[in-house]
Amino acid sequence: MEIKIVAEASTRLQRLFVGWGVSFLIDNDLLFDTFSNGEIIKNNFLKFGIDVKQIKYIVISHEHWGHYGGLWYVLENNPEVKVYICRSFTEEFKSKIKKFNVPLIKVSGLAEIKPNIFSTGEIIGEYDGQPLPEQSLIIKDKKISIITGCSHPGIIEIIKKVKTYFSEPVYLVLGGFHLIDKSVSEVKQIVNEFKNLEVEKVAPCHCTGKQAIKLFKQNFKENFIEVSTGKKIL
Repeated sequence: MEIKIVAEASTRLQRLFVGWGVSFLIDNDLLFDTFSNGEIIKNNFLKFGIDVKQIKYIVISHEHWGHYGGLWYVLENNPEVKVYICRSFTEEFKSKIKKFNVPLIKVSGLAEIKPNIFSTGEIIGEYDGQPLPEQSLIIKDKKISIITGCSHPGIIEIIKKVKTYFSEPVYLVLGGFHLIDKSVSEVKQIVNEFKNLEVEKVAPCHCTGKQAIKLFKQNFKENFIEVSTGKKIL
């Protein structure tokens, strides 16, 4: 099952001139997050030969601008798409989606989106001292792949949650791990926990932070995957 990096930004320079966030296309019809900027999504769709009408499902990980900014472009141009959000997203956000008259699915627990692809359901994290619901994506094959937006609930907590749902080993963890403000010792501990959880490959990006990405690369070696816009994984 192919994962296409539609858009990814992780540096201050990108944040100033391009945008912020991530957007991944899975199996050619499922969009996980939509970056911060609808123009970037539109342009990258054109660049990579993605027809907006081929998108059947959109999963928004959490309610931060770097993850839903391009949503409105897709909804304006594809009224058939199903949108999956956390049940605890704000009423304001839900109301804005409802104006497009698209199917809106509010998930709380584990939810199958299409065969072999699941939402973890909402897991409560924290941001600025406030609760923040977030969902991640699970791809189930012979092994499990996990795709995250920002991992506000904690990347280790997300992996452990997924392992309560499925017994297959974790092949890949891809996305933002939210380690940008962690110390070297804290990141090293998290890298060790990845090893203890027997995660085979890692593809950290976005809010993971340069320092943490470097440490994952040093520790996972050939099992480290660099993430960049336009790249295909799996």
